[in-house]
Amino acid sequence: MSGTYSVGKMSEGKVLAELDEQRWLDDLQKLSNEELMRMYNILSSGHYEFAKDAWYIPLEGDKRCPIMIAKGFKPPDSPQKMVEFQETAKMLEQEYRRFIDAWDFGQITQLDLEKAILDILEARSIAIIEHSH
Repeated sequence: MSGTYSVGKMSEGKVLAELDEQRWLDDLQKLSNEELMRMYNILSSGHYEFAKDAWYIPLEGDKRCPIMIAKGFKPPDSPQKMVEFQETAKMLEQEYRRFIDAWDFGQITQLDLEKAILDILEARSIAIIEHSH
């Protein structure tokens, strides 16, 4: 009886993990191709470390989360721009909550993100090709 219970729990855990993954992917798919490419180019260069818990950004350094990079927001360079940056971040945080949480809590690696971006772009390209035939 206990063996059946643990297998059921593992299956349930796997299903929940897949649902969590789907949720952050759903948020990622809201980005345009241009935004995805901007994020991908930064990721693949290996020269930038995305911020975790990205809504606190010190003025001394460039630490932005992947969504802020994708959307093309530059790092703030003054206290006034910092206020604007934080207001924008709060707005984006609502729209991309599942992705941001997954990123901040380490559920997504940079490699996961690169692969997901390529998969989304490939699927969109295939959809365009199929639609044109």
